[in-house]
Amino acid sequence: MIVGHRGSMYRKLENTLDSFRAAAEDGCDAVELDVFLLKDGNLVVFHGDGGDANPGYLSGYCGIAGNILDYTNAEARQLKFNPDCPEFPCPREELERGFIPTLEEVLVQAKELGTIVKIELKGPGTEIPCLELVERMNMVDQCHFSSFDHSRVARIRELRQQKDDNGQHVYKTGCLFSEVPDSFIEMATDVGASEVHLKYDTCTTERVLAIHDAGMGSMAWFRGPPGMRQDVTDKYLDVGNEDESMYRTVLATGVQAICLNKPYILHHMIQRQYEGAEEAI
Repeated sequence: MIVGHRGSMYRKLENTLDSFRAAAEDGCDAVELDVFLLKDGNLVVFHGDGGDANPGYLSGYCGIAGNILDYTNAEARQLKFNPDCPEFPCPREELERGFIPTLEEVLVQAKELGTIVKIELKGPGTEIPCLELVERMNMVDQCHFSSFDHSRVARIRELRQQKDDNGQHVYKTGCLFSEVPDSFIEMATDVGASEVHLKYDTCTTERVLAIHDAGMGSMAWFRGPPGMRQDVTDKYLDVGNEDESMYRTVLATGVQAICLNKPYILHHMIQRQYEGAEEAI
């Protein structure tokens, strides 16, 4: 499965309707996005500064002080994006017309496109409102819930424990890991996760096999553009910045899904392999 990280961020501004539509055009089966619950009760799609432990700050993204949580939806929609922010590799004109969408707007479009949506519960208090919205829109089969904060994954599972005829959870959840402790399988099973999401360079054959043996799905996720540039400059000199060689290396672990910044590269690579296999028959 090809998962567009915040959409197709090299083509369009990340976490926007345009970016998610571009991801579908680029061959993505799914998109990953980040969600915050604003002070007026609206769910919006946004990443921001501050890291996973303290997210949503605006200094780098918008060039102003404060946090997205300080805003109403109407106010957040008027925020302008900082063209000098290194998180934005898309053309500058995309920043000028970009705006922060609501999760509902994104889900309406995803329903039209048939795209799976992996909802990262980024901000506090997002579990129940996201769950209720997904159910109201009849999109349980199309939406997955994930977080680095595994208590949020546990909350979703506590509220929705249903299983299908094959014994699989109807409501799909994923535990995100940046670093991988020895007990990562137990940590994921303890909160009833359906999937384990590992940072791409911690994704090994042994870990992927352990995930699958535990009855869970697997996904590798790539860092944002600044992190990836740093990795290929300082650590991984034998591959390019999300080029085919890097993607082949991660795919070789047996991981089932890849959440990446350049989905069109992986899609074209797979398409060529498929066409080559057909010609050989």
